Amino acid sequence: MEQQTIRLSNHIKNKLRQHQITPLSLSSSDLTLSDNSDDDDATSAREKIAQRRRSSTFITHQTRPQSKAQSLHSINSIQSKPSSPLKSAKATCQDCHRRENLLRNEHERFVQICNENRRLNEQLRSAVIANHHYQEENTRLKLHLNKVSTHLREYQVNFNLLNQQLTAQKNNKCILNGSTSVDQLKRLRYELNAYNASVAIKQQQDSNYDSYRKQSQRK
Repeated sequence: MEQQTIRLSNHIKNKLRQHQITPLSLSSSDLTLSDNSDDDDATSAREKIAQRRRSSTFITHQTRPQSKAQSLHSINSIQSKPSSPLKSAKATCQDCHRRENLLRNEHERFVQICNENRRLNEQLRSAVIANHHYQEENTRLKLHLNKVSTHLREYQVNFNLLNQQLTAQKNNKCILNGSTSVDQLKRLRYELNAYNASVAIKQQQDSNYDSYRKQSQRK
């Protein structure tokens, strides 16, 4: 029988060594095959054995199917993970809106307080100006009153003198020049009326000033 020689590459030889096919007669570079059917059967049997030995090199792991509760828990955990950042972002936005509303309300209240303070300051300034004006007017009226009082005392002295003269003239039945005495009496009456009017005006102004001061203290 003639034998056939097949030259194998190094790559195929490495693959054969990895599969542990050692019973084959291999040289450094040649593989000898026979045409005998018995040899072919033996070779196929060795290949089957080699293939069965190859299966022992794999490691298999057996996994158990998950229960329904575990499946639902894993699904819920997967679904809850992306929603948690959304919830936190939504809560943060609500806090921001709440703070903005609080700041806006505080700003409006501050503006109202500032306006009220400005209004009260204006009222205080007006009251101070009016008080100063009343004080100046009161001082002027007091000076005028002192002058009128001084004139009144002089007129009273003159009136008493004239009255004494008239009384003496009546008693002595002496008639003096009537025009002179009448003119003096008219002048004295006019000055008394002017004094009484000045006193009434002063009392009215004092009453108005007291009422205004009481109203300012109540405010």
